[in-house]
Formats: sequence, C-alpha cells, structure tokens
Amino acid sequence: MSGDTQPFRPTHQPWPENPSEQWIYALEHMNTGEYDLALKHCRRAIEIWPDYYNAWLLMATALEKLNRLDEALEAVQRGSEIAVEELSQAWNTQAFLHIARGEFQDALTVDRVLDLVDPTRHGIVRYRQAIANLQLGNTEEALECLADAIRFRPELRERAMQEPLLGSVREYIPGLAPPE
Repeated sequence: MSGDTQPFRPTHQPWPENPSEQWIYALEHMNTGEYDLALKHCRRAIEIWPDYYNAWLLMATALEKLNRLDEALEAVQRGSEIAVEELSQAWNTQAFLHIARGEFQDALTVDRVLDLVDPTRHGIVRYRQAIANLQLGNTEEALECLADAIRFRPELRERAMQEPLLGSVREYIPGLAPPE
C-alpha cells in the first residue's frame, strides 16, 4: 500500500426515512423557535417509527410552546408509556445479567424497581428474587418469592425444578402453589 492515502471524507447523504434525522431537524427548529416546523418533523419521525419516544417528548414540548396543552399532555403520556416499555426490557435484562454474574443484591435492587414500574413482569421478577434471596441465605424469603412467582406464572414451577440455583429448596417446590 502506498503512502498517498486519501483523507477521510464523510459520505452522509440526507435520508428522509431516518427518524433520528427527523428528530434532529425538529430539535434545530425548536432551538430557533420554529415550533410548527419542529412539530412537522416530530410527526414525520413518529410516522416512520411510532415508538420513538424522544420524538413524542419533543413533540410534547413543541405543542406546549404552541399552547396546545391537551395535545402536549397526550404526546408526553404516549412518550412516557413507550419509555417505560423500553426501560422495562432493559431492567429485565439487567436483573438477569446480575443473577448470571452472581451479583444477587444488585439483582434484587433492579427487580424491586422493575416490579414497581412494570407489574406485568411480576412473576419473573419474583422468580429471580427467589434465586437471589436463596443465594444470599434468605431461604424463607426465597420460598415466599418462589411461591408468589408460581402463583402468577404457573409454568415457572417446571423451570424452578430444573434451576440449579434453586437446588437446595427443590423439595419444597411442588407444594408451593396449587397445580393449575
């Protein structure tokens, strides 16, 4: 290879189907007080990607600046719903990884938050809390969590019977919750 290499030149071309680019345009318009144009780009971003919560939140701000408060409230509520869904998945993964790494107290902390924010994950949260509590020496609390998990998600009984980290309480699992 010769020493006469060309300098790097970005080849970025505008991409109207890119929701992030639309969001950036909206942000630029917000910064210059062009709220109607910001709103246009937020709507375009959401049209491309309906679950783009940053676009929903920026749209709420633009609507608020335009004194369209009812619409602003609706937009921020939708953005918040989407954000909770996104964070719920992230927290679920984080708690799982803490268990996998043997960081049981950290898993308990994350799962406490997740259980408050997304009650639909209660069964799996309580299952992981059972594992974490058992590994931390809290057998009674672990059995209570496991019974609760099985009550909410009966299919977790079979999973618990196979879970190596629950081996020391395996004999109690069949009686924790009535079979469905």
